[in-house]
Amino acid sequence: MQGNWEVLRAMLYCPYKAWLLEKGKSDDLGQGHIDSSGITASVVVPVRKFSPDDKLAVAAWCIMQAEQPIEIAKISYVSAEPGNQPTRTSSIRLAQYSKKAQKLLTDVKGILNKEEPPTFYRNSHCPECQFKDSCYKKLKEKDCISLLPGMSAKVIARYHSRGISTITQLSHIFRPRRRNRRPKHAHGHYLWELKALAIREHKTFVISAPDIEKNSEEIYIDFEGLPEEGWVYLIGIIIKKDGEEDKHHSFWADAKEDELQIFQKLFTIFNSKPDIPIYHYGSYESQALRKVSKKWPDIFKTELSEVEKRLVNVLPFLHSHVYPPTYGNGLKEVAAFIGFQWQNPGLDGVLSMEWRKQWEIDKEDTSKNGLVQYNIDDCLALAEVCKWLMRLSSGKRLDGIQNVADMKKISPYKFQSNEEFGDDFNVITKASYFDYQHSKIYWRNNRNRTSAEDLTKDADRHLGRGKQGWNPKKVNEVVVLPQLKACPKCGHKKLYSIKSQVFKWRQTDLKFTPSGIKRWVMEYQSSQVKCAKCRSNHNNGVVKRMLFGDNLFAWATNLYVAYHLSHEKISRLLEEQFGIWAFRQYFVDRQHKWWDKWQAEVDYLKEIILHSPVIHIDETTMRLSKDSGYVWIFATPHTVFYHFTLTREPDFLHDWLKDYKGIIVTDSYPGYETLKIKQQKCLVHLIRDLNDDLFTNPFDNEYKEIVTAFGKLLRSIVETIDQYGLKKRHLLKHIKDTEKFSQQFLEKEYKSGLSIKCVKRLKKHWDQLWTFLHYDGVPWNNNNAEAAAKAFAQHRHGVKGRGSERGLQDFLKMLSLAQTCRYRQISFLDFLRHKVGIWENVSPEILPGFLPFEQA
Repeated sequence: MQGNWEVLRAMLYCPYKAWLLEKGKSDDLGQGHIDSSGITASVVVPVRKFSPDDKLAVAAWCIMQAEQPIEIAKISYVSAEPGNQPTRTSSIRLAQYSKKAQKLLTDVKGILNKEEPPTFYRNSHCPECQFKDSCYKKLKEKDCISLLPGMSAKVIARYHSRGISTITQLSHIFRPRRRNRRPKHAHGHYLWELKALAIREHKTFVISAPDIEKNSEEIYIDFEGLPEEGWVYLIGIIIKKDGEEDKHHSFWADAKEDELQIFQKLFTIFNSKPDIPIYHYGSYESQALRKVSKKWPDIFKTELSEVEKRLVNVLPFLHSHVYPPTYGNGLKEVAAFIGFQWQNPGLDGVLSMEWRKQWEIDKEDTSKNGLVQYNIDDCLALAEVCKWLMRLSSGKRLDGIQNVADMKKISPYKFQSNEEFGDDFNVITKASYFDYQHSKIYWRNNRNRTSAEDLTKDADRHLGRGKQGWNPKKVNEVVVLPQLKACPKCGHKKLYSIKSQVFKWRQTDLKFTPSGIKRWVMEYQSSQVKCAKCRSNHNNGVVKRMLFGDNLFAWATNLYVAYHLSHEKISRLLEEQFGIWAFRQYFVDRQHKWWDKWQAEVDYLKEIILHSPVIHIDETTMRLSKDSGYVWIFATPHTVFYHFTLTREPDFLHDWLKDYKGIIVTDSYPGYETLKIKQQKCLVHLIRDLNDDLFTNPFDNEYKEIVTAFGKLLRSIVETIDQYGLKKRHLLKHIKDTEKFSQQFLEKEYKSGLSIKCVKRLKKHWDQLWTFLHYDGVPWNNNNAEAAAKAFAQHRHGVKGRGSERGLQDFLKMLSLAQTCRYRQISFLDFLRHKVGIWENVSPEILPGFLPFEQA
């Protein structure tokens, strides 16, 4: 192996590049010597800026060349550009790089001694590599998945472990499924499979329409800068306005001192065009504006806050909304795909920096004009991409555009209909289903067995779709409505009975007996009467009512709310156990009307909560089909109440608890701090967080000391509570222990960042952690609310974000009643059947001075 520093540095980026450099025997890229003492080494490297990777490569070179251990390397690094540049010198101690350098040498020797080239992939160093064109050609021939920029080595290895190495293979594993309608942000899970499918089919796939609208006037900007030196030398602007020609602006800085002037011109244009969106591509422009505001805060800081509200980064739409058939999402690739052409197509970001350095040497207008035109072309390309995204957001069907939502959802639980295999394969897959087996195959094996087709001929058909699907034949009880005493129209009391016209209606219900539950069908009958005076006809009463009775709805509600069974399962149980057929949608459509009867009881629970001396409060998230929000849990040892809001802001609590004189038990959510109420912070939440941090940082002795001491303090308090209960006279003795802990641990100076964070948190809520020591009956944890939150979490897991806000609010009413019955050890089913009251198993002192009408 040749002792080339450039080969060693290339190994840090790409083994294939190092192999090419070694085989090419390029020995003019690095040189150096070691003095006779063997203590120091001098190395000359052709780079403008010395990076940590360069230092590691130099350390490996010194170790490889030296016969004796070397302590210090003196490095002289000079500019790689033509012209005379001053040489700069730096020194590094090799001891800190010895382990990494030895590993680098081992890797280099293992790869470069082989005649076969190592496997290579596209990475972030490729744009700067001299072999990028030949490598790109080879990768494209192999259809390598690394051609998709941004795919990390870890992701590539994961796909390789599944036998996927090409973009075509990757495209075949995409499966359309239900997704969130609104992507949260661009940095979420990127669908590499969908990107590969777009390349394979040469289509643009749209997950959701980009939230970008056409305006009468728009501004497009693009910056060119030198990232290593940290400044911008060229700003391009295009202003588009309907009915007018485009206005182009280019601001050039000859030197770094001129940067302020070009940004002043830029903000002058921004200020002259208020409330107009400013489009840019990527984060470079927004970051550059923030850096400028920090350099000159007196000039730009106030103006930047207004400009930032108008900035629109177009690149995130290509990460979360739209997947074009391009390998990458760079501006050049996307704009070229939609038909835009640069006047100088060979110029890119890396080459533009070289042109700028060349201009600083020779000051020729050719380089400057080329860069200015390149910058304006970038602005024009950005405008074309925005125009294309606006067409996608219009919702019109366009050629080469495929909405992912319109793609056929593929279920993993059935055979797919594949046209490529023809009709024969479809017939075979159809014969593999369960129903086909039982109706066509199994009954042939036993001639005495009745076929499934024969069994279904005599069965009652469930009509549905607007027709009464359930019509029981057997009646268990007949209720004849009594005859009217007087005419409803004129009040005359002489009425003639018309017995020939009798109206009937059957209602199916469940009857609860000491030995079980059975189906019970009641038939309501009413005849007509005729008034002797006004000669008008009237029914004796209204016979038509709900198809199913209250007991059946109580049984179904108990299973749905308390046991979290779906309506589909409830419908099947009803038919299997009682022979009653009811379509699942029947309960979805009509149960809310039956639930509304319990509104008075739910309001009653809320009054009990608000008049309790201690209230446990917690909140949890809930995702709906069209929105998302938070479910708030209010609990006492005997009552639970749920409330839904679209945001986590506790504004409604200020109204609910404005006259509250008790104590609330909460977690550490800052929103509760705005309430002017005595609070007890949940110590279980605190202990859980401390324990998690200690588990991940077991060797932080400072933090371990704090957590251990706090655990001993809390354990002594819990032992007192176990022995005497939440009694103030027994808990007051621990106040001195808390003060001693505060003086010993909270007033101490710590070096560990985790310890500093922990002490800061304890100091913030220290008084609120020990409120329960000063009162009777105040718990030190929020378990009452936590248990109620778990009951709701089971429902949330079942619906999976498919509910509506109205449906959730109705469900929370019934869940409040169900959990209250659970806390009071009352049967929720008996409560729904009016067999027990809401006031049972609790002290009358906690009840308000009234009862709901139904309960009274």
